[in-house]
Amino acid sequence: MRPLTTADPAARLLAADSPELAWTLPSWALICAVALGVGLLLLLIIRAKLHAFVALLLVSAAVGFAAGLPLSEIPAVLEDGMGATLGGIAIIVALGAMLGRMMEETGAARLLSQRLLALFGERRAPLAMGVTALVFGIPVFFDVGFIILVPLIYAVAQRSRHSLLAVALPVAGGLAMMHAVLPPHPGPVAAAELLDADLGWIAVMGLVCGLPAWYLGAYVFGTWLGRRRFVPVPAALYDEARAEAAEGEGRAPSLGLTLTIVVLPVVLILLNTFAGVLFPAGPVREAMTFVGHPISALTVATLLSFWLLGLRGGFTRERIEKAASASLGPVALVLLVTGAGGVFGEVLEATRAGEAVADLLGRTALPVIALAFLIATALRVALGSKTVAIVTTAPIVAPLADQAGLSQPEVALVVVAVAAGGTVLSHVNDSGFWLMNRYLDLDIKTTLKSWTMMETLMGVCMFAIACAISAGIALAG
Repeated sequence: MRPLTTADPAARLLAADSPELAWTLPSWALICAVALGVGLLLLLIIRAKLHAFVALLLVSAAVGFAAGLPLSEIPAVLEDGMGATLGGIAIIVALGAMLGRMMEETGAARLLSQRLLALFGERRAPLAMGVTALVFGIPVFFDVGFIILVPLIYAVAQRSRHSLLAVALPVAGGLAMMHAVLPPHPGPVAAAELLDADLGWIAVMGLVCGLPAWYLGAYVFGTWLGRRRFVPVPAALYDEARAEAAEGEGRAPSLGLTLTIVVLPVVLILLNTFAGVLFPAGPVREAMTFVGHPISALTVATLLSFWLLGLRGGFTRERIEKAASASLGPVALVLLVTGAGGVFGEVLEATRAGEAVADLLGRTALPVIALAFLIATALRVALGSKTVAIVTTAPIVAPLADQAGLSQPEVALVVVAVAAGGTVLSHVNDSGFWLMNRYLDLDIKTTLKSWTMMETLMGVCMFAIACAISAGIALAG
């Protein structure tokens, strides 16, 4: 059945909550409006150097007006999109940031790396550091996590005599993969909100697709590249990082406590997802559903970090409060960009432009999961930001996923495909590229051969695994 557009008489009846359009456009004109809007977005961000938040707002308003929204209605639509998106995201991302900050300040990363190095041995130092990054990357944003782990990367590479690339790539890959596919990071949380996907299924599919992708694309590739090209630890940067690490030495929590607090929210979210299967209807299932809701799960984990890591670790209440407040600074910009992606989605829904795009894409031979990957890849290459690519792609493919009648596991795989597309081909317009370039003291060519290739391999592997699982679900159904 062809989805309704503003040119369909029944569309206006079904869109009772949508604002009255000043004029109606045929499907092809709506598609052109969206395509021109995406082109304008690229122009504003790349050429005009306009912040992604402002650019998304301007493009959303322009597409809405071109598609028939009256000027007087556009601000209300923008407000609705921002409120609806951030209502489900802001709390989760903010709590995740606070939890990550407590893990940082209490020395959890240093403890994890030391224990895992002792477990794996010096010869497998890259694997130990990569596993540290995977665990530490659950609540911590990529940029923050990499900067925190840089002194450890230097120290391990220096002591184990591995190439710096062999140690750094598994770490960077682990952080980048977790940032792309696992709640409470803003990209997957925003995609879940815009595609109406269950965060528990996203966590399951993200880990199922992401962990093998990390192993092949970051660890195996990183150790292979390290054997082919030895990159020494930069002496000046190593001395500076060692001095900073010495200043930060203090009482670290136990390994068991660290792992429990980091993994707890993910376990609770998964328990909520499968509570209907594990427990019969009644008070127990209701309690599990409440505790396992992402907001509840992260609240529990964050409060435990304040108490067990902070107060029992010797922190004062004032220091805990300052740490929590400081964690929200970097989150603000991420939330604004994420909310602006929701604004774009609201405009596409209000004008039925999203359904027109879904109708066009649905006529191609490509499945939803492949289209999601290709759109996200194009936006990633053009815009650089993984989060912006994800939040811009999600509202474009949401009507197509809805039209296809996908199950929750299949929708989660579409989110993984969007994240995979947002991961590949990182280059000079991505902040991660320059973090690797600066902290590893690499030239541009080597950064492209290491970081860009690693991100591309991980993204392609994630997408391939997601496609295979999606095909298996379709055949089983």
